[in-house]
Amino acid sequence: MKTKVKPLLLLSLMSISPLSGLHAQELGSEPVVLTTSANEFFVALNGLRVRSTPEDAGKTMGVLSLNEKVRVVSPELINGKYVQIEIIATANKIISAERYYVVQEYLSAKVIDYKEFVGKYFVVVNVATETLRLYERQCLDNSCPSKMVMETEVVVGEDRDHPAAEKGKGRSIVGSYRVTGWTKFYQDGGGHYPSWYKDGYPMPPEIGNNNWNDWFKKKYMPEDANGDKHGAMRGAFGWYTAFVAPGAFGQWTHGTIGWGENKDEFIQQTKKFVANVVSNPRSSGCTRNNNEAIAFLREMIETGTPIIKIYAKEELLDKKLSDYTEETKPWQYILTKKAGERSGRASVLKSLGVTGAEADMFWSAKRAGSDMIIDPASSLNQILEVGTYDVDVMPTVIKYTPGEDMGKIKRSVGRKGNVYGVKSKDMSSGVFYVDAGVLADYHHPKTILEVSGFEDEETPPWMDSKNIK
Repeated sequence: MKTKVKPLLLLSLMSISPLSGLHAQELGSEPVVLTTSANEFFVALNGLRVRSTPEDAGKTMGVLSLNEKVRVVSPELINGKYVQIEIIATANKIISAERYYVVQEYLSAKVIDYKEFVGKYFVVVNVATETLRLYERQCLDNSCPSKMVMETEVVVGEDRDHPAAEKGKGRSIVGSYRVTGWTKFYQDGGGHYPSWYKDGYPMPPEIGNNNWNDWFKKKYMPEDANGDKHGAMRGAFGWYTAFVAPGAFGQWTHGTIGWGENKDEFIQQTKKFVANVVSNPRSSGCTRNNNEAIAFLREMIETGTPIIKIYAKEELLDKKLSDYTEETKPWQYILTKKAGERSGRASVLKSLGVTGAEADMFWSAKRAGSDMIIDPASSLNQILEVGTYDVDVMPTVIKYTPGEDMGKIKRSVGRKGNVYGVKSKDMSSGVFYVDAGVLADYHHPKTILEVSGFEDEETPPWMDSKNIK
């Protein structure tokens, strides 16, 4: 008799590593090593797909991580973008093949770490309060407070130790990281969590259907050559996924199930009492956002952007919030089927070559379930959803509750500012000023939390409140 796994429990069992599911014909758990020296390059993308043939439709044999080394067999481009490689060293599992090919533009002659921050924006994830905030630097020398331009509630890793054989699955790991790449409609290597959208797959559960369980049903999973359905959860990574490094152990920042219209409904679902009694529905370590939030974040930040993960008490630097006058700002988006395309309305309209009125008319009819006939060649067919995200631009402090005052269930329901129940004696006396994007006298609490990212940088020096004049 087969035992059914409840959908909420399945969330806590999910592997968020992009390599999960690579089983058949693997080269084993030991790192792949091919000794060579000439034409050596570093991988400049986290999650670079290795294909068995030099074409976009070529079978993916595995992925390479940022700064792993390869040797280019020949510098000649194949099909305008691919080169044949030999893998010098990787910690990842690669399916055996006669030849390996990667996209040439994602190879670098030097190590890429993005540590030097010269950009405009940075992201802070306060794991304790399950809040992600986006900041814009107002002074390049960091002598004045940064401006918060987005605040959103997220889901972090479940409250358990990392299994020795599955590093990265459990509590979210704090540290100083950088975004090393983005992908749209990400799917893990084994297809356990099929893409939110992919040509040839069934459409995801229909918009307007708020049934959480539908995203686990076989009818929404892709078929193999024999017509068998495969997949445990449809669209688990949502619309966009940001890869981060160094030492992130597969703990990415990504979207979730549902449509933009669902807002943060499926984020809130994981923090209700019943859900936390029957299972631990949080992520396997990743930072899970609602899809509108991750689409907005993708619109705003580039590769190299810092993502700083902390576990801190929150306060306001300016109690009057003088620089903040609005609660929300609208951001209009159009989600399309196009791989890699962002969702900002203006750029999408330009890409599709249509007017806003045309897009809105098409979506209005489609959303209403109309049997409207449209030219199959029309670019309007690329549209998946049209909507408006009300971006939260008002900093809100989430108050810390001492761990000794809560049991595991109580701290998992809602937000208590201390999702892992760190006790007062172990919590840093420092604070995170949420309106300014700076830290004062902060250190990671290390009693139950793990730290990774840059080894010589607990938190970036430019986030120190002492810089402010």
